[in-house]
Amino acid sequence: MAEIKRDFDLLEMPVEGVAAYWLSLKKLVGNKRNFKPIHEEAQYTSEEYIRYLLQIGFGDFSEETIRRMAQVKSQTMLSCMERKFDCMRVAILDVATAENPHRSIAKLYADFPQPPVAGDKAIRFAQELLRLMPDKYKGREKFFDVGHRIPDDKLIVALLFYVFYARHQGKDACQSLLPLISSAYFRDALSMVIDGFDVPFVRKWLKKHKEALLKDMQFKCAMSTELCIGIASRIDYDNLHSLARAYLPPNGGAQAG
Repeated sequence: MAEIKRDFDLLEMPVEGVAAYWLSLKKLVGNKRNFKPIHEEAQYTSEEYIRYLLQIGFGDFSEETIRRMAQVKSQTMLSCMERKFDCMRVAILDVATAENPHRSIAKLYADFPQPPVAGDKAIRFAQELLRLMPDKYKGREKFFDVGHRIPDDKLIVALLFYVFYARHQGKDACQSLLPLISSAYFRDALSMVIDGFDVPFVRKWLKKHKEALLKDMQFKCAMSTELCIGIASRIDYDNLHSLARAYLPPNGGAQAG
Protein backbone atom coordinates (compact mmCIF):
# COMPACT_ATOMS: atom_id res chain seq x y z
CA MET A 1 0.00 0.00 0.00
CA ALA A 2 1.25 3.53 -0.76
CA GLU A 3 2.58 5.47 2.20
CA ILE A 4 0.62 8.69 2.70
CA LYS A 5 2.22 11.76 4.28
CA ARG A 6 -0.68 13.24 6.24
CA ASP A 7 0.90 15.97 8.34
CA PHE A 8 2.39 18.48 5.93
CA ASP A 9 2.24 22.15 5.08
CA LEU A 10 1.11 22.92 1.54
CA LEU A 11 2.90 26.28 1.63
CA GLU A 12 6.30 24.78 2.40
CA MET A 13 6.03 21.44 0.60
CA PRO A 14 7.58 21.60 -2.91
CA VAL A 15 5.27 21.08 -5.86
CA GLU A 16 6.92 17.71 -6.54
CA GLY A 17 5.93 16.57 -3.03
CA VAL A 18 2.34 17.70 -3.51
CA ALA A 19 2.10 15.79 -6.79
CA ALA A 20 3.58 12.70 -5.12
CA TYR A 21 0.92 12.94 -2.37
CA TRP A 22 -1.93 12.78 -4.90
CA LEU A 23 -0.26 9.98 -6.86
CA SER A 24 0.03 8.04 -3.61
CA LEU A 25 -3.68 8.50 -3.04
CA LYS A 26 -4.33 7.19 -6.54
CA LYS A 27 -2.33 4.07 -5.74
CA LEU A 28 -4.29 3.69 -2.52
CA VAL A 29 -7.72 3.65 -4.21
CA GLY A 30 -6.81 2.36 -7.66
CA ASN A 31 -9.79 2.42 -10.02
CA LYS A 32 -12.34 1.38 -7.41
CA ARG A 33 -15.67 3.16 -7.16
CA ASN A 34 -15.52 2.97 -3.38
CA PHE A 35 -13.74 6.04 -2.05
CA LYS A 36 -13.99 5.09 1.63
CA PRO A 37 -10.16 5.29 2.05
CA ILE A 38 -10.34 8.88 0.76
CA HIS A 39 -12.99 9.83 3.31
CA GLU A 40 -10.86 8.25 6.06
CA GLU A 41 -7.83 10.16 4.76
CA ALA A 42 -9.77 13.44 5.09
CA GLN A 43 -10.16 12.82 8.82
CA TYR A 44 -6.40 12.55 9.39
CA THR A 45 -4.98 15.12 6.98
CA SER A 46 -3.92 18.26 8.83
CA GLU A 47 -3.44 20.49 5.76
CA GLU A 48 -6.61 22.58 5.48
CA TYR A 49 -6.89 22.96 1.70
CA ILE A 50 -6.13 19.29 1.02
CA ARG A 51 -8.65 18.21 3.64
CA TYR A 52 -11.29 20.43 2.04
CA LEU A 53 -10.67 18.89 -1.40
CA LEU A 54 -10.92 15.39 0.03
CA GLN A 55 -14.23 16.32 1.63
CA ILE A 56 -15.87 17.83 -1.46
CA GLY A 57 -14.16 15.96 -4.28
CA PHE A 58 -15.57 12.48 -3.75
CA GLY A 59 -19.28 13.07 -3.24
CA ASP A 60 -22.13 14.31 -5.39
CA PHE A 61 -20.72 17.63 -6.59
CA SER A 62 -20.09 18.12 -10.29
CA GLU A 63 -16.57 18.84 -11.53
CA GLU A 64 -17.58 22.43 -12.27
CA THR A 65 -18.93 22.89 -8.76
CA ILE A 66 -15.82 21.35 -7.19
CA ARG A 67 -13.58 23.70 -9.15
CA ARG A 68 -15.69 26.72 -8.17
CA MET A 69 -15.77 25.77 -4.47
CA ALA A 70 -12.04 24.99 -4.48
CA GLN A 71 -11.24 28.35 -6.08
CA VAL A 72 -13.20 30.23 -3.43
CA LYS A 73 -11.50 28.21 -0.68
CA SER A 74 -8.03 28.91 -2.11
CA GLN A 75 -8.79 32.63 -2.42
CA THR A 76 -9.97 32.72 1.19
CA MET A 77 -6.87 30.90 2.43
CA LEU A 78 -4.49 33.01 0.36
CA SER A 79 -6.10 36.21 1.60
CA CYS A 80 -5.67 35.13 5.24
CA MET A 81 -2.13 33.99 4.54
CA GLU A 82 -1.22 37.30 2.89
CA ARG A 83 -2.53 39.21 5.91
CA LYS A 84 -0.37 37.11 8.24
CA PHE A 85 2.68 37.70 6.06
CA ASP A 86 1.94 41.43 6.15
CA CYS A 87 1.78 41.31 9.94
CA MET A 88 5.10 39.48 10.04
CA ARG A 89 6.56 42.16 7.75
CA VAL A 90 5.42 44.93 10.11
CA ALA A 91 6.97 43.15 13.09
CA ILE A 92 10.28 42.45 11.32
CA LEU A 93 10.71 46.06 10.24
CA ASP A 94 9.76 47.28 13.71
CA VAL A 95 12.32 44.93 15.26
CA ALA A 96 14.90 46.38 12.87
CA THR A 97 14.08 49.97 13.84
CA ALA A 98 13.40 49.39 17.57
CA GLU A 99 9.86 50.71 17.11
CA ASN A 100 7.57 51.52 20.04
CA PRO A 101 5.32 48.41 20.42
CA HIS A 102 2.29 50.63 20.96
CA ARG A 103 2.84 52.02 17.46
CA SER A 104 3.47 48.49 16.18
CA ILE A 105 0.07 47.25 17.27
CA ALA A 106 -1.63 50.12 15.46
CA LYS A 107 0.19 49.13 12.27
CA LEU A 108 -0.62 45.44 12.78
CA TYR A 109 -4.31 46.11 13.23
CA ALA A 110 -4.53 48.14 10.01
CA ASP A 111 -4.74 44.77 8.21
CA PHE A 112 -7.84 43.63 10.14
CA PRO A 113 -11.47 44.76 9.78
CA GLN A 114 -11.81 44.03 13.53
CA PRO A 115 -8.94 43.47 15.98
CA PRO A 116 -8.48 39.73 16.69
CA VAL A 117 -7.68 40.60 20.32
CA ALA A 118 -8.07 43.85 22.24
CA GLY A 119 -4.95 45.99 21.89
CA ASP A 120 -4.34 46.44 25.63
CA LYS A 121 -4.75 42.71 26.17
CA ALA A 122 -2.30 41.90 23.37
CA ILE A 123 0.25 44.28 24.90
CA ARG A 124 -0.22 42.72 28.33
CA PHE A 125 0.18 39.17 27.04
CA ALA A 126 3.30 40.13 25.08
CA GLN A 127 4.79 41.71 28.21
CA GLU A 128 4.06 38.51 30.14
CA LEU A 129 6.07 36.58 27.55
CA LEU A 130 8.82 39.15 27.94
CA ARG A 131 9.01 38.39 31.66
CA LEU A 132 9.65 34.73 30.89
CA MET A 133 12.90 35.57 29.11
CA PRO A 134 15.59 34.44 29.13
CA ASP A 135 15.36 31.59 31.67
CA LYS A 136 11.70 30.77 32.30
CA TYR A 137 10.24 30.00 28.87
CA LYS A 138 11.17 26.29 28.84
CA GLY A 139 8.00 24.27 28.32
CA ARG A 140 6.25 27.31 26.84
CA GLU A 141 8.08 27.36 23.50
CA LYS A 142 4.85 27.35 21.47
CA PHE A 143 4.00 30.85 22.68
CA PHE A 144 7.09 32.22 20.92
CA ASP A 145 6.33 30.56 17.60
CA VAL A 146 5.41 32.59 14.51
CA GLY A 147 3.71 30.86 11.59
CA HIS A 148 0.89 31.20 9.08
CA ARG A 149 -1.12 28.42 10.75
CA ILE A 150 -1.21 30.15 14.13
CA PRO A 151 -4.55 31.84 15.02
CA ASP A 152 -4.53 35.61 14.52
CA ASP A 153 -4.81 36.52 18.19
CA LYS A 154 -1.86 34.33 19.21
CA LEU A 155 0.17 35.51 16.21
CA ILE A 156 -0.32 39.17 17.14
CA VAL A 157 0.86 38.51 20.70
CA ALA A 158 3.94 36.62 19.50
CA LEU A 159 4.86 39.35 17.01
CA LEU A 160 4.49 42.03 19.66
CA PHE A 161 6.74 40.02 21.94
CA TYR A 162 9.53 40.09 19.35
CA VAL A 163 9.16 43.87 18.99
CA PHE A 164 9.29 44.29 22.78
CA TYR A 165 12.21 41.91 23.20
CA ALA A 166 14.34 43.49 20.49
CA ARG A 167 13.59 46.98 21.84
CA HIS A 168 14.57 45.98 25.40
CA GLN A 169 17.44 43.57 24.74
CA GLY A 170 18.61 44.43 21.23
CA LYS A 171 18.14 42.59 17.94
CA ASP A 172 20.94 40.14 18.64
CA ALA A 173 19.02 38.74 21.61
CA CYS A 174 16.49 37.23 19.20
CA GLN A 175 19.15 34.84 17.87
CA SER A 176 18.40 32.18 20.51
CA LEU A 177 14.70 32.21 19.60
CA LEU A 178 15.14 31.42 15.89
CA PRO A 179 14.76 27.63 16.41
CA LEU A 180 11.31 28.21 17.95
CA ILE A 181 9.93 29.90 14.80
CA SER A 182 8.09 27.63 12.34
CA SER A 183 7.67 30.24 9.58
CA ALA A 184 10.71 30.24 7.29
CA TYR A 185 9.53 33.63 5.99
CA PHE A 186 9.69 35.26 9.43
CA ARG A 187 12.74 33.31 10.58
CA ASP A 188 14.84 34.17 7.51
CA ALA A 189 13.90 37.85 7.67
CA LEU A 190 14.65 38.02 11.39
CA SER A 191 18.03 36.39 10.72
CA MET A 192 18.78 39.15 8.18
CA VAL A 193 17.94 41.82 10.74
CA ILE A 194 20.14 40.14 13.37
CA ASP A 195 22.97 39.91 10.82
CA GLY A 196 22.76 43.65 10.16
CA PHE A 197 21.13 43.79 6.72
CA ASP A 198 19.90 47.32 6.07
CA VAL A 199 16.19 48.05 6.41
CA PRO A 200 15.48 48.94 2.74
CA PHE A 201 16.96 45.59 1.64
CA VAL A 202 14.91 43.63 4.20
CA ARG A 203 11.74 45.53 3.26
CA LYS A 204 12.22 44.72 -0.42
CA TRP A 205 13.00 41.06 0.32
CA LEU A 206 9.87 40.71 2.45
CA LYS A 207 7.71 42.09 -0.35
CA LYS A 208 9.23 39.99 -3.15
CA HIS A 209 9.37 36.76 -1.17
CA LYS A 210 5.77 37.11 -0.01
CA GLU A 211 4.69 37.43 -3.64
CA ALA A 212 6.71 34.34 -4.58
CA LEU A 213 5.26 32.27 -1.74
CA LEU A 214 1.66 33.22 -2.49
CA LYS A 215 2.07 32.59 -6.22
CA ASP A 216 3.58 29.17 -5.54
CA MET A 217 0.77 28.36 -3.08
CA GLN A 218 -1.87 29.35 -5.64
CA PHE A 219 -0.21 27.10 -8.21
CA LYS A 220 -0.16 24.11 -5.82
CA CYS A 221 -3.82 24.65 -4.95
CA ALA A 222 -4.74 24.61 -8.66
CA MET A 223 -2.73 21.43 -9.26
CA SER A 224 -4.27 19.74 -6.23
CA THR A 225 -7.76 20.54 -7.46
CA GLU A 226 -7.14 18.96 -10.87
CA LEU A 227 -5.46 15.86 -9.45
CA CYS A 228 -8.28 15.42 -6.94
CA ILE A 229 -10.85 15.60 -9.74
CA GLY A 230 -8.74 13.19 -11.78
CA ILE A 231 -8.79 10.59 -9.00
CA ALA A 232 -12.54 11.09 -8.48
CA SER A 233 -13.06 10.59 -12.23
CA ARG A 234 -11.08 7.32 -11.98
CA ILE A 235 -8.58 8.16 -14.69
CA ASP A 236 -5.76 5.62 -14.70
CA TYR A 237 -2.48 6.14 -12.89
CA ASP A 238 -0.39 6.83 -15.98
CA ASN A 239 -2.76 9.54 -17.18
CA LEU A 240 -2.88 11.09 -13.71
CA HIS A 241 0.91 11.08 -13.67
CA SER A 242 0.92 12.86 -17.04
CA LEU A 243 -1.49 15.44 -15.62
CA ALA A 244 0.79 15.98 -12.62
CA ARG A 245 3.84 16.43 -14.87
CA ALA A 246 2.15 19.40 -16.57
CA TYR A 247 2.48 21.31 -13.25
CA LEU A 248 6.09 20.35 -12.54
CA PRO A 249 9.09 22.53 -13.39
CA PRO A 250 11.46 21.37 -16.16
CA ASN A 251 13.33 18.21 -15.14
CA GLY A 252 10.89 17.80 -12.25
CA GLY A 253 9.32 14.46 -11.47
CA ALA A 254 6.67 12.96 -9.23
CA GLN A 255 6.61 9.47 -7.82
CA ALA A 256 4.19 7.95 -5.40
CA GLY A 257 5.54 7.01 -2.02
